[in-house]
Amino acid sequence: MNILKRWFGHKEEIAGLDIGSSTIKIAQVTKTPSGYACSRFASCPTPPMTIKDGSIVDARVLGETIHQLMQDQGITATRLVSAVSGQSVVIRPISMTQMTEKELQHAIKFEAGRYLPYSVAEAQITGRILPGDAGGEDKMMEVLLVAAPNEMVKNTREVVTLAQATAEAIDLEPFALLRALARGVDPEALRQTIALINLGASSSSINIFNDGTLRHNRTITVAGNNFTKAIGQSLNLSFEEAEKIKKEKGVIRVEKDATPVAPTTMRIFNVIIPVLTELVTEIQRSFDYYRNRFRGESVDLVILSGGTAKFKNIDIFISSELSIDCQIANPFRNISIQNVQGILPDDLEALAPMAMVVTGLALRSE
Repeated sequence: MNILKRWFGHKEEIAGLDIGSSTIKIAQVTKTPSGYACSRFASCPTPPMTIKDGSIVDARVLGETIHQLMQDQGITATRLVSAVSGQSVVIRPISMTQMTEKELQHAIKFEAGRYLPYSVAEAQITGRILPGDAGGEDKMMEVLLVAAPNEMVKNTREVVTLAQATAEAIDLEPFALLRALARGVDPEALRQTIALINLGASSSSINIFNDGTLRHNRTITVAGNNFTKAIGQSLNLSFEEAEKIKKEKGVIRVEKDATPVAPTTMRIFNVIIPVLTELVTEIQRSFDYYRNRFRGESVDLVILSGGTAKFKNIDIFISSELSIDCQIANPFRNISIQNVQGILPDDLEALAPMAMVVTGLALRSE
């Protein structure tokens, strides 16, 4: 099954599976007469030493962990949609001579060799014609090149099989994010240029959508673990201790917030300033590239997702630094979470920024 030919699934109930470097998440979303509802949501820590640099290194342990999580939470779905992501996944706009979609699927494999860091023979490759054209007298068009290494897809499928389930599809993370985004913002907002920045544990992705179409994707190494390591080195703590104190006492100081803070909280803020600065620099770099690539188009709205988006005041800080409105993602804004088995609505709402990818995967049946 070619993942890149199956971006839009058939309308059946499925479960989404997000295998993160820090947390594994499973969700089921169903369509009801009144809209969409999340019926199941479960998560657990990703076992140590099973994912390295975004790649699966121990499929068996991951599969067994997922199977146990599903059993413990009473999740009976046997078909799962998971995703691949990271620097090995290539998603970028390129200019090509105008042609039909059918012609493009043949030509894109020859064109892709110029952009991939691996052999074309070792990847799944496709292209999509973007709205508009590249202009000029040569009748060019804009194409979104999409490629993923076969080995990465194979490893993800193996995890699902070892979880005693069937891989309904292996999606690409940015497209899952787009589905969740469509449920998390108003239709009018979706027509804008939105930068959805997914702040993970070991890496982050910068995804720019224009009128509901992905136009830019970039993976950066500035992520939640960078903050944790900075805190640990400054306070002489283990990674686990630093992660705990980051979640309990980490606050990003902003000018609008005059609330007194404890000395430890202030010290944490001071040591993470270099990481915050690096993050903003990488975001600005992507925005500059996008502006140059698309004739001066600028980003209208920034939305933060992922576990690091829960860092208090990070949205206010980034908004101030970039002079752009910034919000925290909530895929449940238009999805009911009142009757999710095993978790209270308020508890699931608190996890909303972390649930963007898994919700988008679960929505693939839409």
